[in-house]
Parts: sequence; structure tokens; C-alpha cells
Amino acid sequence: MTIKELKENPVKLLDDDWALVSAGTPEKWNTLTVSWGGIGELWGRDVAFIFIRPQRYTKKFIDEQDYFTISFFDPEYKDMLRLCGRISGRD
Repeated sequence: MTIKELKENPVKLLDDDWALVSAGTPEKWNTLTVSWGGIGELWGRDVAFIFIRPQRYTKKFIDEQDYFTISFFDPEYKDMLRLCGRISGRD
């Protein structure tokens, strides 16, 4: 999907509804809740960027891979996203 195909406002999605970022391999992966980042266009290319603290467990998975996934959910799932923000795959 390209950014131009988004039907929702990406600022609202990240700021109000949050998202999950996932990275890794089929054998070992992790996900975390994010609300800091952006989606747009840079030099004619669609881009997405996120900010993750260095101590977060998922950061190493993102750093080791070429790609990561940003998943958005309906507001009714916010409690589940909050849970993903509290529990670490490290534990």
C-alpha cells in the first residue's frame, strides 16, 4: 500500500490510536507499541519513520533487519496496544 492509498489521517493514527511495530525473523521476532513517528514522502519516495528508545528490546530486531512492519488497529483495540507497550518480549 502506498501512502496516498491511506484512507485515514496518519497523524491521528499515530498520535491518538497508536500502532504496533514488528520486526525479526519467523523464528524470532518482537513487537512494541509506538505513538512517535510519521508517514510521508521524501525525495519522491514514500517513507515511514519511528522513534524507539535504545533500551527497548524490539530495537535490536529492527536494527538487524532490512524491513519492519507498522500495523494500525481500530480504537477498540487500544487496551491491547497498551498491554504490548508494558510487556516486553525480553521477559
